[in-house]
Amino acid sequence: MLTRILKGSILASFFLIFTTNSTASEAIHLSFSDADIQTLQQVANEPMWHLLLQLKNGHPITNDTSVYLGDSFVSPLEEAKNTIRLFRNDIVNVCNYPARLRLLKRYLPEFEPILPSTLCTEYRRFIENVPVDSITLIYASENVTSASSMMGHIMLRLDGTNENGIPVRHGITFFTELNSLNVPNIMYETLITGKEGVFKVAPFDEFEQFYLYEEQRNIWRYTLNFDENQRSFLRDYIWELGQQSPAYFFHIFNCATVTQLLVNIARPKELNEVASWLTPLDVVKFAQSHSLVASTEFVPSNKWEITTLEKSIEDKRTSTISSHLAQAQLNSLSLSFIETKYAQALNQYFRSTQTIPEEHYQKNSSEIAEFNTQYSHLSLDVSELPVPSTRQQEGYIGVGIKHLDSRAFMAFRAFPVARRLADDNRSMIGETELILADFEFRVGVEQDNLGDIYVDKAMLYQMVSRVPVTQDISNWSSSFNIGINRVLSGDKQRKLIVQSEFGLGFTREDMQGLGIYSDIIIGAGANNSDAFVYAKPVVGLYAYTKLNNKLAVNFSRTYNQYGSGEHIDAASFSLHQYGLKNIALDFEVNVQKVASEYESTASFMLGYRF
Repeated sequence: MLTRILKGSILASFFLIFTTNSTASEAIHLSFSDADIQTLQQVANEPMWHLLLQLKNGHPITNDTSVYLGDSFVSPLEEAKNTIRLFRNDIVNVCNYPARLRLLKRYLPEFEPILPSTLCTEYRRFIENVPVDSITLIYASENVTSASSMMGHIMLRLDGTNENGIPVRHGITFFTELNSLNVPNIMYETLITGKEGVFKVAPFDEFEQFYLYEEQRNIWRYTLNFDENQRSFLRDYIWELGQQSPAYFFHIFNCATVTQLLVNIARPKELNEVASWLTPLDVVKFAQSHSLVASTEFVPSNKWEITTLEKSIEDKRTSTISSHLAQAQLNSLSLSFIETKYAQALNQYFRSTQTIPEEHYQKNSSEIAEFNTQYSHLSLDVSELPVPSTRQQEGYIGVGIKHLDSRAFMAFRAFPVARRLADDNRSMIGETELILADFEFRVGVEQDNLGDIYVDKAMLYQMVSRVPVTQDISNWSSSFNIGINRVLSGDKQRKLIVQSEFGLGFTREDMQGLGIYSDIIIGAGANNSDAFVYAKPVVGLYAYTKLNNKLAVNFSRTYNQYGSGEHIDAASFSLHQYGLKNIALDFEVNVQKVASEYESTASFMLGYRF
């Protein structure tokens, strides 16, 4: 996700790399009195101690042992004993565990005089250069074209004044590097074996520039109301996390997991209620539901502003503004407030794509600043924009009725984490989808097939990104999937195949909430007896209505599916209703034609989001 940052100028900036210099092998086997055991049992029962040890309901959240002093985790009490032994063996060892020391001071007076800021040089440099006067939770919206960012990204920002009296902002983030286009291998490593994780403390502005201008993601900032003691604990825990080398797992130890641990510093008792599979939106919702958010700020990307504002300006006018920006002659125009915001976003976008030289950008910026002065009393109204915390949960389990050629079935569908094309995507640029481990099956309910089970889909990974083109932005829409799917063959039989598809196309939104698209999909499929390559052109449209729902229509023609000489035409109509908390209502009709024969499917699904 942050490969460019890691390999670019941020490496030349101040950041911290921590190494662990002490292990349990350094600790001597000290014995403990009954009084010591009683005290340490109190420590072991502390919710904060469990948080520092990354425990939920008394068990480690991953199988990674780097956080523990022994070769493996035994118990919270045993880890407390090992920590005391380590500190008593050599007091310098507290430099690696200032958060544990801070907690132990509440119970063991012998450690009260110990000050890591005096004893530990590297730790002292850290707290001097990374002040924590305020804490902000940062949510960057989805980037479905990046495998490690397809559910968005979450991190913390620490603000304050350093020892030299200079205001500074630092980002705290955890991620993995994905330098391969081999999606199956990426999924295997991030779900099964774990990939090398990177925990990073670095100047925040580089992160924000990367998200806003390089990846064109919207950003939400949530100022957290931590008190001074909580901020100090968080700072010390960040130091401890920086010394570990945890493996990155997409589902159980990702950017959301690490950020959730840090946010739970203010609510350690609530760690047990946090789900095992966390997404960035889960962290945002946790902070808001536990009254940790003092204020919220929305920072849109240039593409989002351009795409959104363009719909409120006549095409001829947007062309005029674009050409004047290209020639740095904006002062010859009279701009309205909306046009000024549009020009500002387009000027920044032109700079990020190197469409205009730097001197033109600077001249345009100066002229736009004069327009902004005229409209200083105005601001864009984004109150109707769906915010992250109002979105439905990302897990899904659904049940419904499906009629296939007039035969009835009970239908079931489930996936652990996803964002569907069927969902409300109005806060995004265009329509996006990401579904992992999507499983669909149906059960016969008629006399001749009662209880028979038919698997229709077992997809490992499905991604769609339909980003609208604009007058000045030529976006490609794209899609990719891999897994098992039941498809119609040329002899009108439904057969399971292993398939993988890749598609490219264009999407256009001429009106707010109304889009049309066209894609060309190339796929490959196989089963135990056949293998084939096929092509599928697709056209469709989607429209959000005033009834808070979305209509979608799709037409396609598939050539050589299942190696058949007959092409297969398909048409679908779907209706998706919104406004019900964590409830998804979907109605869909599909018709497929092979030669002169038709197959029709109608389904209604009631889904629960969790």
